[in-house]
Amino acid sequence: MSLILDMREVVVDARPPYDGGLNRVSLSLSPGELFLVRVPDGAPITPLADAACGMLVPEAGAVLFDGREWASCSADEAAAARGRIGRVFERAGWLSNLDVDENITLAQRYHLRRTPEETLEEARALARELGMSGIPAGRPAFVERELLLRAQWIRALMGKPALVLLERPGRDMSANEVAPLVSAVNKRREHDGTAVLWLTDAHERVADSALRATQKCAMEEGVLRPLDTP
Repeated sequence: MSLILDMREVVVDARPPYDGGLNRVSLSLSPGELFLVRVPDGAPITPLADAACGMLVPEAGAVLFDGREWASCSADEAAAARGRIGRVFERAGWLSNLDVDENITLAQRYHLRRTPEETLEEARALARELGMSGIPAGRPAFVERELLLRAQWIRALMGKPALVLLERPGRDMSANEVAPLVSAVNKRREHDGTAVLWLTDAHERVADSALRATQKCAMEEGVLRPLDTP
């Protein structure tokens, strides 16, 4: 079985906008697997997700997505590959001059040439699946923080992504509030073979058996250390 994500001895120096670096980080994800990473309390910004999706060039090591090293891709090839990756961003992640629904559907309309009507229909169905009454209206600056975070869940799961990167997707939420996301993620792991990299600073999330994590590690000073898996 081919790997969706393969990070090999990746080194990234600690530098802005990150609060820390990566020190010879290796991890791999096959289709349907979920790799859970516990980040330190307070969640200093890590470059792990940016490295995984080829948004930065590591000082050493290699990162491959679906068998292709990011460093070997042209700009157009890398952009097309990232069209197959869903993400909940640690910070904002919104285009301020687009409404929330336009933000959510943008990648699908751009990369897959899907119609606005088709993408909105899927986004609304996802909102219902994720326990939301609908898609927040208006510009991101005028939508409350928790609703924007939940809207990122919708965007991350749009279109059958090969890989989903979740940076603290349940921050400041209870296990019950995050349960619809866990269920939706597991459904796509089972039905579509989606691979998932989930970062959290919540200890209860690490112990949550509903996540069915394939691997669990803690990020400590840029090093991934295995955690006991129940």
